[in-house]
Amino acid sequence: MKSFIFIIVFLFFPCIVFAGNSVYVFVIDENSKPVHGYRATETERDDVFISKIDPVKKWIINVRSQLIVVKNGYFYPVKDTVIDRKKGIARLQIDFSERAPLYFNPEEEVVDRTKKLAPVITRETKPAPDYLFLARKYEDTGQWDRAVQVYEKLPEQQKNPEIMEKIGTLYYKLGKFKKAEEYFSRLPKNEMVVIKLAGIYIVEKQYESALRILDSYDFDSPYMHYLRGMIYYLTGRKDEAYREALILFSLDKALAQNLRELLR
Repeated sequence: MKSFIFIIVFLFFPCIVFAGNSVYVFVIDENSKPVHGYRATETERDDVFISKIDPVKKWIINVRSQLIVVKNGYFYPVKDTVIDRKKGIARLQIDFSERAPLYFNPEEEVVDRTKKLAPVITRETKPAPDYLFLARKYEDTGQWDRAVQVYEKLPEQQKNPEIMEKIGTLYYKLGKFKKAEEYFSRLPKNEMVVIKLAGIYIVEKQYESALRILDSYDFDSPYMHYLRGMIYYLTGRKDEAYREALILFSLDKALAQNLRELLR
């Protein structure tokens, strides 16, 4: 069915293949044929998109139809919708657990690579599976759960900071924050690792832990001040949040304005 959806979407809306990071929402009928397609917009959350109300209306009036979001060559079923009639928009929440590629299978590419090598390999030598290549392909096509499974099987993953950071980031994208924290905690604490750990603590409402990790390292970047301001805002410490906004104003006006909007 997945390949069929891609073929039909490609025939009806060929622009999506060349649209880069563009996002579309489709209403598909009971035969997985897209009957309506619309542009959608990303939000700060990986699993939430914004569109016009039209696709939700079409979905409601089409019996046994389904809403899907298409992005970067894979699709996600929409599991929840919220309509804002005043603004004329709909909030679409997708189901990460059901995401699937529309037209690409990394395992097949690994098999093809092995077949091409076969003529030059002696009978006594068997090629080792290219697990790193496979993991990266899964990651590049948005199949994060499969990518994690392969990365964790790599014998060098416990000693390779780059792979450990990839695993932590993938667990974060999957919403498995405890597992993400487990990997990030074992990494050397550069600024990005500290930001990701703080982000996990904020999501889990462990605000003091988030502040502690930010204050433990001497990274004086705009985003560090922004995160502190966010934590102060979330914990009702508005005076301290305003202080971070003032510091931010000379470092990054966009982040400063964003924080000030929250504090109004």
